Amino acid sequence: MQNKSNHFIKEDIVYLEDWLEHARSMAQRISSQAKDNGVLAIFTISTTAKVIDNHHPYLTPIRRIIHGFIGGSVVFSQTQALLLSKHIDGLVDTILIDAEKKIGITLGIDDAALNHFRMEHSHEEVQSRIHVEMGNLSAACSMVIQKSHFHEYKPNDMTVEAVWHFLSNKFRVLSGKKFAIIGGGNIGFKLTLKLVESGSNVELVRRDLSKGRLMTDVIDIVKPKSTIATAHYNSDPLQASLFSDAIIGCTNGVSVITWEMIRSMKPHGIVIDVGKGSICKDAVQQSIKHEIPIFRSDISSAIDGVISTIQRNKQIFEEEIGRKEIKSNIFVVSGGQLGEDGDLVVDNYVRPQQIFGIADGMGDIKQNPSKKDKENIKKVKGIINE
Repeated sequence: MQNKSNHFIKEDIVYLEDWLEHARSMAQRISSQAKDNGVLAIFTISTTAKVIDNHHPYLTPIRRIIHGFIGGSVVFSQTQALLLSKHIDGLVDTILIDAEKKIGITLGIDDAALNHFRMEHSHEEVQSRIHVEMGNLSAACSMVIQKSHFHEYKPNDMTVEAVWHFLSNKFRVLSGKKFAIIGGGNIGFKLTLKLVESGSNVELVRRDLSKGRLMTDVIDIVKPKSTIATAHYNSDPLQASLFSDAIIGCTNGVSVITWEMIRSMKPHGIVIDVGKGSICKDAVQQSIKHEIPIFRSDISSAIDGVISTIQRNKQIFEEEIGRKEIKSNIFVVSGGQLGEDGDLVVDNYVRPQQIFGIADGMGDIKQNPSKKDKENIKKVKGIINE
């Protein structure tokens, strides 16, 4: 239960025992399946702004992605995240921790829960008469996770990326399309910006008029100057949906997309439920009856993209970023290392196989290399060919 006077969450120890046992079992299953297939075992620890009254954490299904097997849990306190991290550390290859701060400030900490599971709270510098928890999961979990590979990730950004690519695949060209986004929270705002930048006109619906208008004003200010498409705030969901190519529900589980709104779309319009429960039940039934496509956002593709980025960045940091003297007074750089004027930019400074150009000393490649630069390129090519 949550005490409204100080926002202190009293953990349900009996429930946590069962949840942690199941989480550990899930991590073991993920690991076993990953080993059998020669792929990665990945566990996610995330949170959500859609808080449930009992603050009970829950597990998400195991799914197969290109890079491996992935499952996870949604938590509602830092204590839960710490306990979970301790219980699964070392059982999986990678633990992804939600870097987005969605948990409010908590005054005090449930020492009883930590003591029950024989876990000490980190001794940080005291800055208040009472322990103040700012709700940052990744900062806390990074101190606990020592065996598995730890990495932060942003679930909301993954969702935005997945929905954008889904729309791009569905419509092939986004420029000139009209979308109604119902729900102007974090995801709704970011998706609106991304679609407007792609040339789509977006009607953004949010209950708070002042914030809704401010959001669309910001989008129209920061978009590229040559972008004609605009974001428009609309307080009327039905009017926003009129003649739209798609209605995208980004509410936090609140059913707001009605059958009337869906009927007002273009003949080949679609509906996407991003907020999990943003479409009214009768609207779903009527849409199925009339063969109107309704989709729930699927982030599998975005997860694969994140895993690829994590792996590639890890490789770059460990093996490819650097600068060295490959021959007397001739230096090579790679992996994004900023080179001095005259350095050769290569694919790998340790074992170069390809030369990309000559650094200009300001983060770019020279368009007109000097005679000396060309001579150095010839010398390094000779070393590579050897």
